[in-house]
Amino acid sequence: MKTKFVIIICNLLFLTTFSFSSQFNLGTEFAAKSPNAHKALINALEKSGDRIFGVGVHGIIVYSDDEGETWTQAKEVPFTKTLTDISCPTQNKCWATGHDATILHSYDAGETWQIQYQDVEFDAPFLSIHMYDDYEGVAIGAFALSLRTANGGISWDYLFIDDDEFQPHLNYTYGDNQAWRKSAQNEGYAVGELGKYYVTDDRGLNWLAIETGYFGSYWSGIKVDQGQSLLLGMSGNITIATLYELNDPVPPDKATAIACYESGYYRGDCKVYAFDDLFIGTKNSLTNANLLDDGRIVLSGNGGVISVIDMVREKNIKTCVRSDRLSNTSVIPLSIDTFLIAGESGMRKHSMQECYQNFVSEDSTSQDTFYEISIN
Repeated sequence: MKTKFVIIICNLLFLTTFSFSSQFNLGTEFAAKSPNAHKALINALEKSGDRIFGVGVHGIIVYSDDEGETWTQAKEVPFTKTLTDISCPTQNKCWATGHDATILHSYDAGETWQIQYQDVEFDAPFLSIHMYDDYEGVAIGAFALSLRTANGGISWDYLFIDDDEFQPHLNYTYGDNQAWRKSAQNEGYAVGELGKYYVTDDRGLNWLAIETGYFGSYWSGIKVDQGQSLLLGMSGNITIATLYELNDPVPPDKATAIACYESGYYRGDCKVYAFDDLFIGTKNSLTNANLLDDGRIVLSGNGGVISVIDMVREKNIKTCVRSDRLSNTSVIPLSIDTFLIAGESGMRKHSMQECYQNFVSEDSTSQDTFYEISIN
């Protein structure tokens, strides 16, 4: 009863904040509309061209053309439940995933949307989507749900990323940030429950399921170098997954795994991965990552966490725990030190330098906290 009461109170607080001058479109099956839509819970951000997109609760989709200074809500979204992720291979064409195993698509840079796929009876969400281009992509979700399209979503077909009878949730899928390299255009990755890491070399047709030795869930991941990904986990834990050639010597102190393709063009090809652990300095689960222009990686996390990892020059991790302690679901770099973060209470701007100054200044009343850890 106590749990139910807390949920009711939380919902009332959200409705009080969000419903001011809002239109919930009850009975229309269209997303709630509000001038404050960008202040609702936003679950994912995506930048394509000069436009930044965000998706969240109640079917909310918003976009900004001025780096988050102002936001416009999509005119027409035929969906009222939570949206979980968005992928825009070009600014004009975007796809979003959500509850009820739903995939939405926009042809006009996010202004209007249509349902491409939905399975209400499945009663579980898609959690992530990655489109390689305007035609090929994959959507993944709860209970190992996974679909692939080769025609821009005209049809979505089932695929099997993991045949584990446990049917682990597939939490996040992503591509190579340097997909302009021909060798990286067909690569794809995914992470999920049971510490599993998934790799495809043919745009999602065939997958390797790789045991990392981590026993928790990975919530996100990012390709940071040729053959290397950071896998973002629970309690501030990060796994560095590094690809080795079959005949390369692997340091004996590293955990390793080998996986082989069982079918398709790459049938019989095997990959060797070695794993290292990083810790950001505070036990907050990590939710999203993005590359900066200088090669550093910025991470978002629960409880107000924003971290920046420098794996090349300074070889350190700088972590800010923001005084608002709001959970962050996604992060977009705006400059070397300015970031757009989303999550609880919508969009916010963040500066690592400002956080550090607040932490060390005797005159500051901020309760920002700052950590710096060396990478050995």
